[in-house]
Amino acid sequence: MNVLDIVKQGIHALLIYLIQVLVFRTTTLWDVAACFIYTGFLIQIPFTIPKVYTLLITFIFTFCIDIFFNTPGVHTAAALVMMYFRPNIINLLSPQGGYDSVESINIFSMGIQWHTLYAFIMIFIQTTLVFVIESIGSFSFGNSIVKIFTTTLLTLVVVILYQFLFLYKRNSR
Repeated sequence: MNVLDIVKQGIHALLIYLIQVLVFRTTTLWDVAACFIYTGFLIQIPFTIPKVYTLLITFIFTFCIDIFFNTPGVHTAAALVMMYFRPNIINLLSPQGGYDSVESINIFSMGIQWHTLYAFIMIFIQTTLVFVIESIGSFSFGNSIVKIFTTTLLTLVVVILYQFLFLYKRNSR
């Protein structure tokens, strides 16, 4: 990863952060679906970055999200667990020979089917943990299940739309 790639990733992170904080912080659909677009940035961190740095980036990025959401540590904890299991999920979904060095994990470099399945699993883990942590004192099972699935699907759709709108096509499969 060269300096230009790091700057591009930084701009990408800032854009996602601003969209999350300014648009999606107060936006819900019918009081059951929220959008956690910041998850889209986290799942696109390149394979080549060591796990320790990935977790550090995740901690800093989601801690800033928690500050604006006024949810001390909820999104940070959920995202850290999601990113901790990320290598296992990638290994589960990878072909037998593995992948060549990939600059970025997105629809254009990995293919839409692989990326959609990968993003769904990652977003589902993160969303489930967020709603379980938030509802620890007053667990309403049915309501939480609906929120988990609707938020996962809404976030997945927004992440895919974001990639088609704002990421340029580097390599096509």
